[in-house]
Amino acid sequence: MKKLLFLAVLAMISISVQAEDEFEVISGDFKVVTQAGKTGRVEVDFTKAKVGNLSTMEISDLTFIPFLEKNDKKVYRKWSEYQEEGEEAFMDRWNESKNPVIRLSKKGKADYTIKIKADLLDPGNSGAATWSWNKRDGGIIITGTLEVIDAAGNCVCKMKINRYRGASMRTIDLKVPTFHRRTVLFHKSLAKDLLEFLFEGTN
Repeated sequence: MKKLLFLAVLAMISISVQAEDEFEVISGDFKVVTQAGKTGRVEVDFTKAKVGNLSTMEISDLTFIPFLEKNDKKVYRKWSEYQEEGEEAFMDRWNESKNPVIRLSKKGKADYTIKIKADLLDPGNSGAATWSWNKRDGGIIITGTLEVIDAAGNCVCKMKINRYRGASMRTIDLKVPTFHRRTVLFHKSLAKDLLEFLFEGTN
């Protein structure tokens, strides 16, 4: 009986996770970024996120940077490089859009800034990424917020990000899915999925 109850609870959790929208606009309008000819920049911040397992919602007290310092010295030392590379991957994928969007760059004064902040972060798993046929398995997961800020400093759109899982591998990919690799692919897939959300009428 206890086993059946446990399985029922797991099923309910699974259903609730599947039903949860990854992107949810809570104020303003995300379509503000569809202004061709306008410019923008992107800032993705993992630093204050608490780290844990976002599938089971077992969250530690460690935030991201202390977590890296304790568990992965190599990534800790190179995190600023990885972060910059990830944001460049986001910009490259965003700027490939065939639909009208603000053009993202790190140069010059921007009309808008897209600020993405993780409150909770699951670093993913290279083993799951390696052995699964699903290119999202083992990927980085975040819960947090996305804000679009105009040049005057006003928030013109705020969005909740609910347990968004980025890619961990490409469809055909011989590279090892290290945390560095998963970070770059996370940013690229996030840009892709935000564009799909923007132009498929979900907001």
